Amino acid sequence: MESSIVNASATSRKRRRDEEEEEELEQIFFIIVSVVTMLLGALTWYHDKYFVKEPARNLELERHSFLNSLYRGTETDCIEQLRVSKKTFFKLCRILQEKGQLVKTKNVPIDEAVAMFLHILAHNLKYRVVHFSYCRSMETISRQFKNVLRAIMKVSKEYLKFYEYNLEGSVENKWRWFKNSIGALDGIHIPVTVSAEDRPRYRNRKGDISTNVLGVCGSDLRFIYVLPGWEGSAGDSRVLRDALRRQNCLHIPNGKYFLVDAGYTNGPGFLAPYRGTRYHLNEWIGNTPQNYKELFNLRHASARNVIERSFGVLKKRWSILRTPSFFDIKTQIRIINACFMLHNFIRDEQHSDPILEAKDLELLSIVDNELINQQMERVTNNIGDEVTTIQATEEWTRFRDTLAMNMFATYQIRRNFD
Repeated sequence: MESSIVNASATSRKRRRDEEEEEELEQIFFIIVSVVTMLLGALTWYHDKYFVKEPARNLELERHSFLNSLYRGTETDCIEQLRVSKKTFFKLCRILQEKGQLVKTKNVPIDEAVAMFLHILAHNLKYRVVHFSYCRSMETISRQFKNVLRAIMKVSKEYLKFYEYNLEGSVENKWRWFKNSIGALDGIHIPVTVSAEDRPRYRNRKGDISTNVLGVCGSDLRFIYVLPGWEGSAGDSRVLRDALRRQNCLHIPNGKYFLVDAGYTNGPGFLAPYRGTRYHLNEWIGNTPQNYKELFNLRHASARNVIERSFGVLKKRWSILRTPSFFDIKTQIRIINACFMLHNFIRDEQHSDPILEAKDLELLSIVDNELINQQMERVTNNIGDEVTTIQATEEWTRFRDTLAMNMFATYQIRRNFD
């Protein structure tokens, strides 16, 4: 009996001792696993941080490579991206430096700043997109954009002005009946972004938020006067009234006049077509003039079409004019003015640049097709929006009638002769 008790007690002690040893082994194993896990984690972190790195970017090299391909690469790439040829680009840089007082900074040369500016205008790019391409901070891009814009505003008056020019070829034939005309005048709505409280004033009759810009151009598609900034709700009459009264006014030399559409009053300085008579070029497809009013309107439309073509090329070239941009309204108005100035600058330089000239001809072809196919609802909407500051006079009415009748008489003689 006593021996069985002793055996049971020994067995119990042995079992407890085995259990304690097993627990100690488990604890040791857990500690070892934990230490190994921590070591592996530390080794992995150290390896990722100090051994497996992303390739270091040489921003300076990337920037130079991008810029060289932009305005030192092919002519086609430069025109496609910056809307100017290489020669024109570097001349623009020189003019902005000499006359616009644009200076290079410690890190950004003038040609890079101008390239950024043109790139944004041509494609309506956001700063974050330019940041990726030019490897510059958005703060630097913003500062350089404002510097170039300020320089362009300083030289804009030199390029937006009237000057004498000679007409040749088909252009001369369109304008030969309007010898005292110095150009065509019209308004264009350009989309803008404004604050919520200003939207009612900038909402035009189509419901879009825009600014009404008055543009005047010569027969060579070159703008001679621009007045941006008016709210989209303002009619063409109000904008023209302001242009005639302000300090930097639209000047009309004695004996000269502008061709305008039927939305304006036919008065001294502004020759309008006959109302109630077919006018736009697409209405003449397959038709011939039957009286002096129709012939006058046809030739008037053929000549005045230059302003529509100028506006079309302007908006095709500078994408920032086709959609609202993210700038404040004051900067947007200055950008519009800069686009008109650059348009004239390119027109001045294109004659010695066949590639750029070909691009302009391509844009003109697209614009002409759009003008022919578009719905002509604008004149109908504008008929009640007359320019009250232009007084219709009997003398001016007789001048238009006499001109139209002389046109028709010559036209009939030629038809009978043919």
